[in-house]
Amino acid sequence: MMSAEKKRLRTPLDILEAALGKEKDAYRFYDDLLKEVKVVMVQEILEKLRDEEHKHILMIEREITKTKRG
Repeated sequence: MMSAEKKRLRTPLDILEAALGKEKDAYRFYDDLLKEVKVVMVQEILEKLRDEEHKHILMIEREITKTKRG
């Protein structure tokens, strides 16, 4: 049985927008953890992960723009 979310992902734009939401959630997750963690090594790892999510956000936003333009 298909989940409600998967049923809504019918077009490339639907998929990109869903992916963008997930990437933004992940970015916030790592960013929030950074505010709590005091171990430098863990902070560095979280910063790298957060920065990777930022790259993904920018990439998906570019793809959304291209998709909307046709």
